[in-house]
Amino acid sequence: KPQISRILQQYAAENPEVGYTQGMNYVAATMVLKYPDREDLARRHFVEAMLQFSGLWSDNFPLLNFGVKLFAMLTERQLPGLWAHLVRSGVEPLSYLPNGWLSLFGKWLPLPAVLEVMDLVLEYGICGVLAVTLAFFEIQQNRLLSAQGMEELLEVINQDSRTSPMDGELVEECARRWLPRVDEAL
Repeated sequence: KPQISRILQQYAAENPEVGYTQGMNYVAATMVLKYPDREDLARRHFVEAMLQFSGLWSDNFPLLNFGVKLFAMLTERQLPGLWAHLVRSGVEPLSYLPNGWLSLFGKWLPLPAVLEVMDLVLEYGICGVLAVTLAFFEIQQNRLLSAQGMEELLEVINQDSRTSPMDGELVEECARRWLPRVDEAL
């Protein structure tokens, strides 16, 4: 859609220190689809997301690194069987979290689910990102536990999940249940 291109080009021109980086197109597309008749709203929400989550894309990725540590701690405590399976299989958080987070879940969830959780993500910031991530892993836990080896696990996380049916309301509801635990961990 031309609106996506305009939003990305304007953002890159106004923010040369960040420019355009991987995953931003998913965020812009989500905003355009969320506000199909209001490019001004789509642009505003895209810019707000970029400001709120700039640490995912900026030098040294400070928000990404912070989030990865918190995700590892929470997953180890709250989903210990799944965490042990991932670790045993050699699947490190940095091999999958950037894919989901840099696209604000556009590479992990089916589009209707992304649209469903976007308000929660924007409202709660990194806590929302962590809550949606933990909800995603909780919902996918049985599939992930049955996956054998690094390649199969990464395929389930980074590819299969986006094309398999996943109820966006369920993801949001589950993420909201995770929010107090994420908040407590901070």
